[in-house]
Amino acid sequence: MTPAPHAAAPGGADRSADPGTGEPAVRIRGLTRNFGPVRALRDVSFDVPAGEITALLGENGAGKSTLLKILAGLQPPSEGGVTVFGEEVTSFEPAAMLSRHGVAIVPQELSLLPDRTVAENVLSGVEPGNRWFPSRRRMLERTTELLAELDLHLDPNASVRTLDLATQQLIVVARSIARGCRVLILDEPTAMLTPAEADRLFTLMGRLKATGTTMLYVSHRMPEVFRLADHIQVLRDGGHVASWRSEDTTPDQAVAAMVGRELGRLTRRADAAAVPTAEPALKIRGLSGRRHRDVSFDLRPGEILGIAGLPDSGRVELLHNLFGGDSGTGGTVELLGEPYERRNPIASVERRLAFVPGERRAQGLLTTMSVGENVGALTAKAFSRLGLIRRRAFDAAATEQARLLGVKTATMTQPITSLSGGNQQKA
Repeated sequence: MTPAPHAAAPGGADRSADPGTGEPAVRIRGLTRNFGPVRALRDVSFDVPAGEITALLGENGAGKSTLLKILAGLQPPSEGGVTVFGEEVTSFEPAAMLSRHGVAIVPQELSLLPDRTVAENVLSGVEPGNRWFPSRRRMLERTTELLAELDLHLDPNASVRTLDLATQQLIVVARSIARGCRVLILDEPTAMLTPAEADRLFTLMGRLKATGTTMLYVSHRMPEVFRLADHIQVLRDGGHVASWRSEDTTPDQAVAAMVGRELGRLTRRADAAAVPTAEPALKIRGLSGRRHRDVSFDLRPGEILGIAGLPDSGRVELLHNLFGGDSGTGGTVELLGEPYERRNPIASVERRLAFVPGERRAQGLLTTMSVGENVGALTAKAFSRLGLIRRRAFDAAATEQARLLGVKTATMTQPITSLSGGNQQKA
């Protein structure tokens, strides 16, 4: 079968397969991926229909990230194969997957050039002009044309660093389309977005679908899955366990397939036993700092407090101030009944106040170190003497913590970046 022709750059071009062939955009057959003794994927097979949105569901550690990395060319399978629009993939490398097959990914950690402009990021690698002297005028014209096609109201000359996360994500999508993307993979794109920001992304996805772009969409949020997806595929423990058209199933069925059991009665928060009256574990009065002012609340033992707000409302900066990552300008903090005045990250850790940042790779991981070193980094002092770490005790403690949180890893010595996104989060 002759492969479908590669899509031209945007400008009204149809990015779907030839509708007369009935060929799926992506056909996955028997994919297996091993990391030493750990089998992250085992004999996974399913089709991704052309020109539609397929949701890929699964719990953390189900194999979603591994499958996406294979499809994006970031790692090869141990066994099995992939065809894209009828053409077999022979080189699992990002450049080959995009240039030959038109497959691109919008990862959880965005790969942009923060000090460059929107135009320079959108057309990175495909700049008009010659290799040494790109035409800035044509670059601005081309970017303006593409942004207008996608209905993105952005200044091509704006520095990416000044834009919010949601807008940066849209730029990654535009960059993929500029390079001739026909299959777009979105890996939990709404995990750090507000509902309003997510709606902007959904609108863009609708436009891409209308022009024939195929999308493989990963999310844990059932309402958006059933709002967007035409098809649903479910992975569990590295295997493919379920496949439906979205109108033929329900959120409860999808979740049951993910966890491997029928859902019992869900207890509503209002029905749960009330938290006993207790002195606050955390008492905030008049806390002020960058983008927030005069914030006050109590947090009692056993409670979960939600903090919501629009982009740039100060919700993230409030957490940084509380943890000591940012300098506040006023207010008081009491932690476990004692004043906490000179806040900084080290003092917070010593007081057992932890912070899991939203930007995991940039702020939460030591990306050049191993799984064990990341898990045990904040407790290394307890296992050191005269500047030397008692390695056996340190490794044993880190291994036990990883076991308690269910971190799936072949060994504690493998790089933290080799784990799935969910397992990196646990680590």
